Order: sequence, then structure tokens, then C-alpha cells
Amino acid sequence: MHQHHHHHAHDSASQRIGWAFFLNLCFTIVEFVGGWLTNSSAIMADAVHDLGDSLSIGTAWVLNKLGNRQATRHFTYGYRRLSLFGALFNSLVLLVGSAWVLADAIPKLFAPEMPVAEGMLALAILGIAVNGYAAYRLSGGHSLNEKVLNWHLLEDVLGWVAVLIVSIVLLFVEWPILDPILSILFTLFILYNVVRNLCATLNLFA
Repeated sequence: MHQHHHHHAHDSASQRIGWAFFLNLCFTIVEFVGGWLTNSSAIMADAVHDLGDSLSIGTAWVLNKLGNRQATRHFTYGYRRLSLFGALFNSLVLLVGSAWVLADAIPKLFAPEMPVAEGMLALAILGIAVNGYAAYRLSGGHSLNEKVLNWHLLEDVLGWVAVLIVSIVLLFVEWPILDPILSILFTLFILYNVVRNLCATLNLFA
């Protein structure tokens, strides 16, 4: 009976994580397109951040599904390695993405271009709604995976609140420099976390 309950809880967690992964991934694609259409570096930076979260959620989902199988000494080692490779791959994707965002944002500090504030506002509202709903769905879970991913999604909500505030300001005042400044702040935050996680991951490989 206890085994059945545990199996059911595991399946529910897997469904919630899988659902959050597909929602996040689809929205990340929308963000990249939206960032390009609105000429907003801040939205591009947030898209890179969300891409990293999608990869984290995807890795957690795969590990959660693999965890359903009968554990053997061989497979347990394999799962751990998969988790480490997932973290390493995720870090490398975020490093490349961050470099790309900075290459776009830094020149805009010296020659600011006005983004489409209305488009930014619409994407920010959508971002808060999508990430907020995904966080709400995962908040019902009790697994460590779900709790960690929930924090990731709440972090994304705060990022979108920042985009929302900047877009509202830009609707009333023409201060295009706010967009690259926000983009660089986002990217520095991403890089800080990436370097920290990368050091921890490489220590485990050592």
C-alpha cells in the first residue's frame, strides 16, 4: 500500500514537472521572438534566463522519470552522472547566451535604441502569468525537485515584474537606456549563479 502511494506521488511529481517544462520551453520561444520584435535587450536576457530554467526543469523531469525504475548500483551511478552532465550543459548554454546578450546590450548603453514599450508590457504581463501559474502548479508538490524548480519560477516572476516596471516607465518617458541597463543587470545575475553552479559541478567531477 505504501509502495503504491509512493509510486502515485512520484507519477504526480513527474507530471507536474513535465507540464512545467513544456510550458516554460514554449514560452521561452515566444520570448526570443518577442525580444527580437520589440528590440528589447531586457526581454532577450530574460529569454536566456528562461531557457536555462527550461533546461533545468527538463533535466529534473528526466531524472524524475528515471527514478521510477528499479534502482541498481549501475543505474544509480548513471543517474548521478546524468544530473552532473545536465548541470554542466545548462551552465555552458547560459554562458554562451549571456555573452550574446551582453554583446547586444553593451553597445546600446552608448547608443540607446527605444524598444517597443507596448510589446514589452504585453510580454511582461504574459511572463508573470505563465511563470506564476507554473510556480503555483509546482507549489503543490512535496519533492525536493519541485521545491527547487518552484524557486526558479518565482525568480522568473520577479524578473518579469522588473520588465513590467521598466516598460511602464518607457510608456511615459523616453529613456531607452533603461532597457540595456536592465538587460545587463539580469545577465550579471545569471552569470553569478552560473559560475557558482559551475564551480560546484566541476568539484563533483573532480
